[in-house]
Amino acid sequence: MVLSSKEMAVIDRNAQYFDKSEMDLMEKAGKKVAEEIEFGESASVFCGEGNNGGDGFVVARYLKEKGYEVFVYLVGDSSSLRTEAAKKNFEELKKLDVTIFEEKDPGFYDNLEISSDVVVDAILGLGIKGKPREPQKSAIKAINNSTAKKISVDIPSGINPDTGEGKGIKPDKTITFHEKKKGNKNAKTVEIGIPQKAKTHAGPGHLYYLNQRKKTSHKGENGTILILGGGEFTGAPAISAMSALRSGVDLPIIHTKNKVKDIIAGFSPNLIVKSHKNYKKAQKNLKNNIKKFDSVLIGPGIGREKKDINALIKLIPKINKPTILDADALHAATKDIDMINNKIITPHESEFKKLFNKKGTKENVKKMAKKHSCIIVKKSNIDIISNGQKTKLNESGTPAMTVGGTGDALAGAIAANVAKNKNNLFETTVATTFLIGKAGELAEKEYGNGLTATDLIEKIPKAKEKLND
Repeated sequence: MVLSSKEMAVIDRNAQYFDKSEMDLMEKAGKKVAEEIEFGESASVFCGEGNNGGDGFVVARYLKEKGYEVFVYLVGDSSSLRTEAAKKNFEELKKLDVTIFEEKDPGFYDNLEISSDVVVDAILGLGIKGKPREPQKSAIKAINNSTAKKISVDIPSGINPDTGEGKGIKPDKTITFHEKKKGNKNAKTVEIGIPQKAKTHAGPGHLYYLNQRKKTSHKGENGTILILGGGEFTGAPAISAMSALRSGVDLPIIHTKNKVKDIIAGFSPNLIVKSHKNYKKAQKNLKNNIKKFDSVLIGPGIGREKKDINALIKLIPKINKPTILDADALHAATKDIDMINNKIITPHESEFKKLFNKKGTKENVKKMAKKHSCIIVKKSNIDIISNGQKTKLNESGTPAMTVGGTGDALAGAIAANVAKNKNNLFETTVATTFLIGKAGELAEKEYGNGLTATDLIEKIPKAKEKLND
């Protein structure tokens, strides 16, 4: 497997969530790199201010233990070290008989002549994609001018980790962690003890796929979604719309039947509700106006009147937008299974069985997602999320979330987030499912088993804030 820098960042963050601390990962990474160095008697270790530099501090410590004469160059300022793990490892290094140069003046590196047998490059890591700035640029030049054996940590500094482009370190060897990276497929890979769940499960790292709101954005730039729902059950579309709002979408617009419009609008002044005589009328009016929306959610509370179901069967296949099918839209899909093709569906176990005449096992979810080119979120105590190529499990959530309406909240949140992240539908769906589960956990702490869907919705921003800390 070859990973992008973002995919590796997701795994790193998830590893910390699944009980592998940043300090543990850094220690193992630095030790593994030091074990790969078996030549010469002296080493110059160049470290940046991020976690790549922190790895370098650990490399220097282990090389000292192996008997090397070690020189450490902090390309920057120790007061600017970006993580606690890097800071702690720098302090540990200072306790040893190691020569440390802390220098951010480019002129220092312009005049530097490296005489060590080995140079370790730990200046810039996977998170840096632009051209190197000073003093990193001058440090890279000094390393390249050296005749020493050059070892890069994770990615050669100055090289784009996703494309391999850039003027950077020209190493004799690169040691990378866990999996090869797209920008340097020739690196040697070493394992650093990343937990299996960091790769197989949803976690806070997946929130990296949720776009942040730009400071310069205006109304509508953060998503406009259509929610087609409401009929027999009036609360469902309102719950979906409120969940979408708390998930950061600008405009969730509910389209429903005339007879329930005022009831749904009465749930909150934040709701925009439009109506039609029935869903057959809605189908005719909306098919030419779908382009106004960034995503579409169909199903919450529609009911199962035959003419409504038939209208959905005609409308859904014509929608060329990210579309989530939930609740009664899934019932409609039992009449024409191909309407789920290229959609996102959120069935619980019994809905999955009715759709596919199979149990909702991991294998079956993956097979059906692949067959229909769709994303399936099979809801359970452990959710199974698959697009047929990738499959993730999600353990966030609580038994208290079995209360009615939480599925509507999840569907609304997915619609909101895919509206803003159309290029990463699977990862965004995984992130949202995890986030809604964590919001449910926060609501349970306050309300216990008496939590409601609206309690969960109010915790979405707090859950996101806590996970991004």
